[in-house]
Formats: sequence, structure tokens, C-alpha cells
Amino acid sequence: MNNNFRRTQLYEWHKEHGDVIPFAGWEMPVRYTDIREEHMAVRDAVGIFDTSHMYRFFIEGPDAADFLQTLTTNNVHKLSVNDGHYSTCLNENGGTHDDLMLYRVGEEKYIWVTNAANGPKIWKHMNAHTDDFEVSVNDRSREIIMVAVQGPKAVALLSKLAGSDVAEYSRFTANRVKLAGFDTYLCRTGYTGEDGGELLVLDTPLTENGKERAISFWNTLLKQGKEFGIKPCGLGARDSTRLEAGFVLYGHELDEETSPIEARIPYAVKFKVDPHYIGYDVVKTQKKEGVERTRIGFEMIDRGIPREGYDILLSGSKIGVTTSGGLSPVLNKGIGMGYVPPDTVEEGDTVEIDIKGRVRKAKVTKWPFYDSTEYGATRTD
Repeated sequence: MNNNFRRTQLYEWHKEHGDVIPFAGWEMPVRYTDIREEHMAVRDAVGIFDTSHMYRFFIEGPDAADFLQTLTTNNVHKLSVNDGHYSTCLNENGGTHDDLMLYRVGEEKYIWVTNAANGPKIWKHMNAHTDDFEVSVNDRSREIIMVAVQGPKAVALLSKLAGSDVAEYSRFTANRVKLAGFDTYLCRTGYTGEDGGELLVLDTPLTENGKERAISFWNTLLKQGKEFGIKPCGLGARDSTRLEAGFVLYGHELDEETSPIEARIPYAVKFKVDPHYIGYDVVKTQKKEGVERTRIGFEMIDRGIPREGYDILLSGSKIGVTTSGGLSPVLNKGIGMGYVPPDTVEEGDTVEIDIKGRVRKAKVTKWPFYDSTEYGATRTD
């Protein structure tokens, strides 16, 4: 591997047990056994992911809320202490710098979790706007590992580690909790569609002692999770689970030219906010007057696995391009997402996907792609 790639505190464990690949400037595990197997562990039991390559910015000060409201699109002032929400950060044209999770962990203290590839860009963007606010911004990414624990048995495992029922912490909250003796922020969020949490494990710096603590925590999860069918999961299962859930991925469904209105993530964008955020007027106009393209989901009718960059056709004519695609282990068929002009197709319509010169039929469908009564955080079984 290129020595310029960065490594998380858990790198040595990943290298010993999994297949490590370059990803967004990092060396990260793509899988440990089989991607489908890891995917279904998340859907049926519990899987853990090393997400320490993401950036964790701590924002503090009397003006922290106003500062964050100028940069992010959700309603920061509605966050109570220990609450969190999903949001986006826009440029002046309404395009997306990044999508993010924001947690309020104190009266004047917030944690902003942003994508690995966009960390330096967001760091620069935040610091360019601090002068007008009494606020401090600190990058603590290298001091604190981040582990996602996801699946229908994730809460049972976390409760075992905490010695109490963590189900008392509702979804989209962030609380300081001791887990197996480790000081953590337990964030009841995730990127798989399943229940569980994202854990920020404190005092795990990129030092030999910090690495040892990080690996000890990871091994504790695996040991204590055996009775729940736990599996370590790599980037492959992280992508396939988020795709099945219909979640956007930066660089695919979102980028500097794409707004959250086009991406159809309205829950991340609020308009009754003060102060107005960067890009506010653009997305407000889009919300009122409409957009020129919109995100759709589809599942394959014919055999074939869609990938990014394939043409979407309607009656033989190109109407759009796919942004993500792959095999759904739950449906055992290809699924994908892409952009088309609004009102071109609706749910249930048949389109075609040009898969390397072979035109294959697909059905426009909503997300999540799985039956949400059987899988996901809202399952009823």
C-alpha cells in the first residue's frame, strides 16, 4: 500500500483479519469473510464497522448554535441537549459540501461527524466562518475512534456492555455512557437502516496505548457479541446496507452540484431557521418552484447488476444516469438509484438500465428497498 494512506487505530486488526483496500485516502477493510454474509449479519443479528476514518469536529462556545445554523440546513436551535439530527452543509449555489450528523452534547457543545473524503474541506469551511462568532472548532478525529454497532440485536449487545437497558435512549440521541468500562458517546444513529448506535470511544488516540485500547474495545464487542451472532463488517457491507436502505452517499447521490432538494432528503432541510444558512435562498426556491432532476430508486426486473454511471432509459430514450447500484442480498436482485427529470416516471413504472451495452428492464420503486415490516429499525416482527 502507498505510505501516504492514513490508518485508523484498528488498522492492525483489520490487516490481520480482513481484506484492506485504499478508500478516500485511507487503508480500510472491504470485508473479512463474505460481503453478503456480513450484510445479512446486520439485517438479522448485529454487525460492527470501524468508522474512525470519518471526521469528528467538536464545536463549543456561546455562539455555537448560531454558528452551526449558518453552515447547516437542519434546525440547530431545536436540538435539545443529548439530541442529534442528520443535516447537510451547502455552498452558495445550493450544492452540497457534505452531509453530516450533528449532536448536541452540552448547553454550548456540539459534535459534527462528517465524511472521510470531505473532512479537510469542511474543516477549512468552518474555520473560514468563525470570525463573527464566539466559538471554537476542534478536530478530535485522531483522539477518538468511532465504531458503528448495527442490527436488530445491537441494542441487546450495547445494553449488556452498559449494564443497563440502553433502549431508554431513543433514536437520534447522543449520551455519555460507560460501555464495558470505556468512556463513550453512544449516538443512537446509523447508516444501515437498522437499529443500533454509533460509538465515539474517548481516550483512544493514535498512539500505541490508544491503539491497544481501541483494539481491546473492538475485541470486547466481538467477544460479548458472540451470543448475538456478531460479525465484523467492512466497507462492502456498509455500502450494500446503506443502498438497500435508500441512503445517499456523498460523491454519488450528493456532490457540489447537487442539492438536498434534488436528492430528496427533505428531512435534512428546514426553512424556518434564524440565521439563514449558506445556500438558503437557492434551496428555498427549489422547494417552491421545483428542480430539473430528482432522485429515484429502482429494482431490476431482468437479470443484471447496475452500477454507477449507467444510462437510465425510458422507451429506449435516455432520461438519466445511475448514481449507485449493486446486489441486494435481501431481495437477491440488483437495485440502484439515479437522477431523472421530475414527473418523468413514477413508482411502479418500467425503465431500462443500460448495463455495459445490454438493456435490462427495471421497476421504479421507493426506498428502503426491503420490506420495512421485516427489516430495518421500524420492523414489526
